[in-house]
Amino acid sequence: MNLEIKEAGDARKVAIVSFDSEEITDQEKQVCQEFSRMANIPGFRKGKAPLQVIKKRYSKELKEELNRKVSTTAYEAVLEHKDIRVFSILKVDAGELEPNSPATVEVTVDVEPDFELPDYESFEFTIQPTEIKEEEEEKALEGLKDQKAAFEETDRAVAEKDYVKCSYEGMLDGSPVAEILPDKPMYGKQTNTWEEAGQAKGMGVEAIAQGVVGMKKDEKKEIEANFEDDFELAPLAGKKVIYSVEVHEVREKKAPDVESEDFLKSFNVETLDELKEKIREDIKTRKERENLDGKRGQATQKILEMPDFPLPQQAVEDESKQIFQRTVERAAQQGATPEDMEAKRDELWKESQVQGQARVKISLVLGRIAEKEKVDVTNEDMAQAATREAMMRRVDPQTYVQELSQDRARINRLRQDILHDKTLELIASKGKETVSETEGENTQ
Repeated sequence: MNLEIKEAGDARKVAIVSFDSEEITDQEKQVCQEFSRMANIPGFRKGKAPLQVIKKRYSKELKEELNRKVSTTAYEAVLEHKDIRVFSILKVDAGELEPNSPATVEVTVDVEPDFELPDYESFEFTIQPTEIKEEEEEKALEGLKDQKAAFEETDRAVAEKDYVKCSYEGMLDGSPVAEILPDKPMYGKQTNTWEEAGQAKGMGVEAIAQGVVGMKKDEKKEIEANFEDDFELAPLAGKKVIYSVEVHEVREKKAPDVESEDFLKSFNVETLDELKEKIREDIKTRKERENLDGKRGQATQKILEMPDFPLPQQAVEDESKQIFQRTVERAAQQGATPEDMEAKRDELWKESQVQGQARVKISLVLGRIAEKEKVDVTNEDMAQAATREAMMRRVDPQTYVQELSQDRARINRLRQDILHDKTLELIASKGKETVSETEGENTQ
């Protein structure tokens, strides 16, 4: 067997694997012997039929199996070749094989390109200070009070932070929004919903949350909502919607006494000082996690800023298609019409290609660093990640793991994601940290 490598474009090669006639004859004999052992042919005991009988009866099957066997031998030789690192096998073409004749198999592969790893141990990261300010502690305590607050019905006018039970219906240019966006009732019509009065940015229509302030029970009112030009739901972007609103009930928030026994017990502490200490620990943990996430983001950006190198073409194509598909699906969920998507198709595809190239570049670099640092993925890592995914999808973890075990592609993708996460965490742990003097200035 002889192997010759030819260039076929960026990070793509064609391996020409040549077999002499004796090698093909040997492969054919092996195939015939395997068929002979398994074949049931009338008039012969199993495994005793002459090869000529086997060849005549199973000529088509033998040819297919010979093709498969020779192709497998060829691409295994390519995988083991010391001069290339195969990223993925794209095509194996053995042509028409003939017994007792030489053969040539073309194996097209995308390869891992040669590139210099960045000096990741010298990466510099900007992090946020982890000191806890008094106002942060107070804000967290207020949040806990809100969690345990009671809401008492009142007859007075709605004030900020009251919870208001109301109904509303929106009209856009004389048409009900509920008909324009039937799968987004939050923006169209609600017959019985609760709004937090004066809430600036939350779920629902902000103009309604602001507009109910000052209204009373059973009062009706029209509220104008002006949606921004870049609003996520295309049919409402840059448009004015008139909402007919009616208030049905007003409830005033009554915060608990933070030193009461019931309040403290609900957080498994006995004193307010213990609760404050717990709050400080939670804030510190959150800040440390945010700093780690920030460093990971900065490390990713530094990898993207590396000099470009040829990328496996098929990997970029596959990533770009996935990104494009998710973008289209998300836009459709947000109300974009097929016409809108077609008009932006070229633009979205170009953006998807840019993102696809970035993902493949990051994947290659992190994979090479993981190899150098001997980062591995354990069964425990896989189990924990699968359980987290199941919880995010709100499905039974055991059922999800069983489903996942049947899909090798998803398992490989999950393993790769874990490997990349662990590698980014390693890079983040090795770099130099600089505490930002201005809060919120993590560079990503």
